[in-house]
Amino acid sequence: MTLRTLACLAIVLGFGGSVWADGERTPMIGGSLLTARDGNRAELVGVAVEATWWWGRIGVAAEGAQRADVADVSVRTGVLGASLRVLVADQLMPSLLEPRDVDLGLELHGVVERAWSSRVNTGDDPAIRYGLGLAARLRGGGDDDSALLAESRLFVRVLWSGSHESQVVARTDAPVSDREVLVIVGLGAAWGVGERQYADRFKTHPTETVDWGQITIER
Repeated sequence: MTLRTLACLAIVLGFGGSVWADGERTPMIGGSLLTARDGNRAELVGVAVEATWWWGRIGVAAEGAQRADVADVSVRTGVLGASLRVLVADQLMPSLLEPRDVDLGLELHGVVERAWSSRVNTGDDPAIRYGLGLAARLRGGGDDDSALLAESRLFVRVLWSGSHESQVVARTDAPVSDREVLVIVGLGAAWGVGERQYADRFKTHPTETVDWGQITIER
């Protein structure tokens, strides 16, 4: 699936689905902890930051990350990227911790990124990668008199480079495909401010106290 196909899919889903007229008033800004595997070459860990602007079910994010080789932390890669996001499904559900609802959503991502490192400079790693991702997010609100939005997310991305030919691969018999694919798993959180109508979805449910003998029950 090309990024052009993903963009067409985003438009169809965005205008064909149930879109809230009032949603995020500010971008959702957050960070993530990452673990990744770069083919058979290296295991990586890192951190990432992002800012995401949403229009209904369509989102565009600016991203940055720092990744390091587990075997040699001096080998670090700086990354800037962007992603097109589509909220393909979402469902309000009761919170397990508080008497309020949270929104469980599933996002599809199309990603492009540019990397800088010593390995990129020597041609051992590609400078540009692109790919697809899938994220599960759980979004809730703050205090009832606040329009704060907060979400946690778990995501997986698969990135590749179509034209890069690694010098390391040229010196070995390893398959090129194993060297080209980067798989990233991340766990993160983000915060923003929503329109009042949208934030009211996450208000605390009213409770009543029932005395049953010597037992007090809130429901």
